[in-house]
Amino acid sequence: MKKLYSFLPCYNEGLNIGTLIDEWMEQKDALAEMGYDLQVRAIDDCSKDNTKEVILQKSQQYPENVQLIAHEVNKNLRGGLNTSIAYFMENGTDEDLMSLMDGDDTHNPKYITKMIKKMQDKKKDCVIASRYCSDSGIVGVAAHREFMSDMAKIYYSMMLRVPAVKDYTCGYRVYNYACIKRLIDKFGKDPIEEMSFACMMEFLYKIYLAGATFDEVGFELRYDNKQGESKMKVFTTMRKSLSTALKLRFVK
Repeated sequence: MKKLYSFLPCYNEGLNIGTLIDEWMEQKDALAEMGYDLQVRAIDDCSKDNTKEVILQKSQQYPENVQLIAHEVNKNLRGGLNTSIAYFMENGTDEDLMSLMDGDDTHNPKYITKMIKKMQDKKKDCVIASRYCSDSGIVGVAAHREFMSDMAKIYYSMMLRVPAVKDYTCGYRVYNYACIKRLIDKFGKDPIEEMSFACMMEFLYKIYLAGATFDEVGFELRYDNKQGESKMKVFTTMRKSLSTALKLRFVK
């Protein structure tokens, strides 16, 4: 059976990662009906809370589907992306898919079957769970952050101009094996360089430069589900995202 590898990069998500893994396991049967064996890989980035212990408990609860990947040193989100890419290339096949999402339970796995179906029907390399489709929704995000995201969307669309993409920064995506292989072939091992949350934009743009095609499905971002404090420094992230988009225009 083909596999869907779901990678969940985590840092201090002990309050959220267990629930998120359970939500993924609720999709196991539906994915099996589509011909995919669900494999969850939760990546602990040297958390200072009990994230690692929670993941280990879930791997014991779901031994055939859930495994811990533990970084020996903190690598930030960039490291989580590069770890996911390397693991998928080493363990996946050309029929397998790779999914990524935030580890804070703001993204619900229930959209994954819809994303895979669109990937298959439209013959796309990457499908994004987008905040900017007609059926999208956002719950629990402060108004000023929504406004900043909307302005950033306009800027990224003007700067990067990736066909069929409106949401450049949402981490909830599914990729096929071919586009990740082309990414490695073009940019080498550890292709993601940006340290901030803007690395998600870098990832998207680099697979585009490597020939990927895209589509989006609407989803509901549920920031109200997140337990604990946000690790994102909003204005620092915004500044880095704006400069990263400019820098990426010169990447070939």
